[in-house]
Amino acid sequence: MRMILLKLLRLVVVLLVVSFLTFWFGKLIGGNNDLVAKMIPFSSEQEKDRVREQLGLDKPFFTQYGSWLTNFARGDFGELYTGTGKNVTSVPVSEIVAKRLPVSLELMLSAQLLALAVAVPLGVFSAYKANSKFDRGANMTMFGLLALPPFVVALVLAIYLGAQWQWLPTQSDLPNFPLNPLENWRYLLMPTISLALAQMAIYMRLLRSDMIATLQEDFITTAKAKGIPPHRVLFRHALRPSSLTLLTVAGLNVGALIGGAVVIERIFKVPGIGGQLAASILSGQFIQTQSIVLLIAVFYVVLNFAVDILYSVLDPRIRHARAIA
Repeated sequence: MRMILLKLLRLVVVLLVVSFLTFWFGKLIGGNNDLVAKMIPFSSEQEKDRVREQLGLDKPFFTQYGSWLTNFARGDFGELYTGTGKNVTSVPVSEIVAKRLPVSLELMLSAQLLALAVAVPLGVFSAYKANSKFDRGANMTMFGLLALPPFVVALVLAIYLGAQWQWLPTQSDLPNFPLNPLENWRYLLMPTISLALAQMAIYMRLLRSDMIATLQEDFITTAKAKGIPPHRVLFRHALRPSSLTLLTVAGLNVGALIGGAVVIERIFKVPGIGGQLAASILSGQFIQTQSIVLLIAVFYVVLNFAVDILYSVLDPRIRHARAIA
C-alpha cells in the first residue's frame, strides 16, 4: 500500500511538471499577443483585445497557469475561436474532445489488440520452435515489418485497397460512431493495420526472447516431467512470467501510437484527437493545442502507472519483493 501511495505522489508530480511545461512552451511559441493574432488573424484590434481579456492573457503568467490548470481539472479545456470581425465565434474544446477522443481510443485499442493477437501466439510458437524454419521465417518477416514506417503502410493501403481496388473507404468519416462499432471496423481497418504492423514486430521479438529464457527454467522442466500438455506449459506456465517486458513496452508504446495516429488520422481523415491536434497546430489554436497535449500526457502517464501496478498481478515475485522491502 505504501508503494502505491508513493507512486501516486510521483504521478501527481509528473503531471504537474508536464502541465507547466506544456503551458510554458505554448507561451514561448505563441505569446499573449501573437497567440490571439494567429487564432483570429483577420479580426480588428478591438476584437483581439476583447478575446485577450476573455482568455485572461492580460494577467501575470502564474495566474494564467493556475487558472488554466484549474479549468482543465474541471473539464474546461478552453475555447476554439473562428471567424473574423464581429463574426468571431467560439466552440468549447471539451465538446470537440468528447466527440473525437473516443474515435482515437478505438483506433489505438484496435491497433494494440491486432498487434497482440498476432504477436503473442507467434512469439510463443517461435520460442517453442526456436531455430526452426518457422522461427527463422517469422523473424525475417518481423524484421521486414520493422523497416516499414506506418505512414508508408498507410499510403500503400490507401492506394491499393482504397483507391485502386475500392475494397475499403479511404476517408474514415465514421458516420455511425459510436452507435455501430462493427461498421467502424470497415472505416478503421486500414488505419488500424498501418499502426499495428510495427508494434506487432516489436511485441513478437520481445516475447520470443523472454519465452526462450523462461522455457529453460526449472519450473518448466518440472511441469513437463509431470506430463502437462505442451500447450498448457506454454500458455499457462511460461507465458505469464514472460510477458512483463511485453506489458512494459505495450504501455510505453501508447505514446508511439499517439504520435503515429496524428499522421495516420490525417492521411485517412479519421476524425480523431490526433488529427485535431495537427489541425490546431497548423491553424495557430494554441489554447486547444495545450489542452489536447496535456490530455494526451495525462492518459499516457496514468496508463503507465496502471501497467506498473499490474506487474505484481502477473508476477507474484515482484509483489513479495516489494512487501519485504
